[in-house]
Amino acid sequence: MKKIILSLFILLSFSAVVYAAGEKNNVIIEADKQQIKMDQNKGYFSGDVKVTVGDVTVKSPRAELNLDPATKKPSLAVFYDNPYAFQNKDNKKHEIKSRIMKVSLIKKSILAEGDTQSIMLKDRQPIITINADVQQYDTNTKLMRAKGSVIVHYNDVETFSDSASAYLDKDGTVKDLKLQDNVVIKEGVNVLKGNKFEYISSREEYYLTGNTSSDLTFDDGTRLFVKSRFQQYNRLTNNVIAGGDVRVTFKDYFAQGPKAQVFVDPKTQKPKEVIFTGRSKITQNGSTVEADRIRMTMEPKEFFADGNVKTSINGNNDMEIMP
Repeated sequence: MKKIILSLFILLSFSAVVYAAGEKNNVIIEADKQQIKMDQNKGYFSGDVKVTVGDVTVKSPRAELNLDPATKKPSLAVFYDNPYAFQNKDNKKHEIKSRIMKVSLIKKSILAEGDTQSIMLKDRQPIITINADVQQYDTNTKLMRAKGSVIVHYNDVETFSDSASAYLDKDGTVKDLKLQDNVVIKEGVNVLKGNKFEYISSREEYYLTGNTSSDLTFDDGTRLFVKSRFQQYNRLTNNVIAGGDVRVTFKDYFAQGPKAQVFVDPKTQKPKEVIFTGRSKITQNGSTVEADRIRMTMEPKEFFADGNVKTSINGNNDMEIMP
């Protein structure tokens, strides 16, 4: 579970591609054909179009350039026919592809539309890949957004959602990450689901809300399944808090209650025990125990109940006490 969270902390940890070009960088435009209509504040370019702003390069078959009416300086560049943008820094390369790309040279932002893909490479090896219908990055607010069938790949972690957003610091590290609607997070055979995922870096904590579930598989093939209305994981305390009609399935145990804490072993990163608080019950092979507090351990597989304990044992227990 910790591996999933650490991986998500790194997800989207790069600036999208056009951005921090800076006021002092010139805009260099190369193309087979160029036409500038000053009276219309427009420029048209076609044939191997290449636009360079600082260390950022955008290539496409054709592009249009809007000029600011007052200053006659480039304000917005629109690239058509599957443009490609990239930025090289040291041993890293950031690139983005889309059907259409709009680069605001005034607002310092980029909008990629249609089958967009962002990739960060290090030493020519892909680290992070983001696919979405639309991707947008604002260098002023450091906010990155992706919308529509968002898929993120990072090592063996894969996330799916309808939208995603992240704030980036000056080094490109994620400060806060949000995945919204139909969220699925996969790491190997482990799967987290919910309607909204939010990671807050300052507290090293994530929240998963809205019909959440965690399906975790151990090395021996056994599974721990947790379903609830919300789940919260804190990396510092290394435990998960689940609330709202919590249901836990482990081997032949089924437990449910209003609130539960899942404690993770810091060495193995596997859940080691679950503690239910509030009126809860645990069922095994048809027998049920109800109590105000129930503690389940994974290895060895045991449970402990206290507080108004009520036990119902399944079996043929017919008794005759009347003569």
